[in-house]
Amino acid sequence: MAFPEKLLNGNENVILDLHPHWGGIVKPAATLLGVCAIWLWVALTTDVRAFEIIMGVLVCYVFIKSLKTYLHWINEAFILTSERVIHRRGVFQKNTFEIPLQRINTVTVRQSWVERILTTGKIHIEYSGDQVNREFKQFPQPLLIQKEINNVIDKIKKNGMD
Repeated sequence: MAFPEKLLNGNENVILDLHPHWGGIVKPAATLLGVCAIWLWVALTTDVRAFEIIMGVLVCYVFIKSLKTYLHWINEAFILTSERVIHRRGVFQKNTFEIPLQRINTVTVRQSWVERILTTGKIHIEYSGDQVNREFKQFPQPLLIQKEINNVIDKIKKNGMD
């Protein structure tokens, strides 16, 4: 779901609009497939109805948990515009957190070796204000995000000096 243009300021442009890394939904999807496979195996190899019912309830539970994870994943976004960094999340109630680019002091990226392979990681933004840090977890291509934030901040500083 793209960031709504009606929420942008006058000359503001969207530079990046990213969902969390797909790795966040792999575990729930794999769990659901595994539980479905076990349920099918139990249904085909046993005549005990109680096992089938228990497995059916377990499949429903895992399906609901997986659906919840997917809905949270699809409804979370990291948006970089020409004026601010925006983090939006929430299925029924949208929570939006914004950092004006002028207030950002430092952008750092932390990646484990596995995260480097999967091109994901944690982005830390240090900024002036009441809260001094904000961490964004599991977003794809954190080095690109860091580079783009720094590029936009440099453009703002150059335009402010002209």
